[in-house]
Amino acid sequence: MLLLGLLFGLSVWHGTLTTNAADGRYPGTEAIADDPTSILNEEVTVWGTVVDTDPVVIEVEPEGERFELTLTGDAVADVGIGDAVGAHGVLNSPDTIAVTNAVIQSAWELQYLYLVSFLAGLWVLGRFLRGWRLDYSTLTVRPRE
Repeated sequence: MLLLGLLFGLSVWHGTLTTNAADGRYPGTEAIADDPTSILNEEVTVWGTVVDTDPVVIEVEPEGERFELTLTGDAVADVGIGDAVGAHGVLNSPDTIAVTNAVIQSAWELQYLYLVSFLAGLWVLGRFLRGWRLDYSTLTVRPRE
């Protein structure tokens, strides 16, 4: 019970943290949507979906409102439409980021992740059902004989 309370408390505390570049918490899409001029020429980190590749434009959705950001730099040169991109760089203008580092996830990668996880879950369930049984009288799980 103590561990569950600690987990819940740390989750709430983490939600109250503000951006702090020294700790690796950079402004994101919410800060850009609220007041981009206050963080011009500062490092930001954003996640979005590629909607155009020449130039690279991603669509982001902070708090329900969608807008687009243009990404520049060699780190995002090999993206395709529909790819998910996590970009870190400097906000040059209210809608342009000079990207220094990027994480690119193709659309098929997420489908592959779900398929492999589903198959692994079926395998574990099968192993469990072959080796264990439910004892309805005591509502416990017992090894099969």
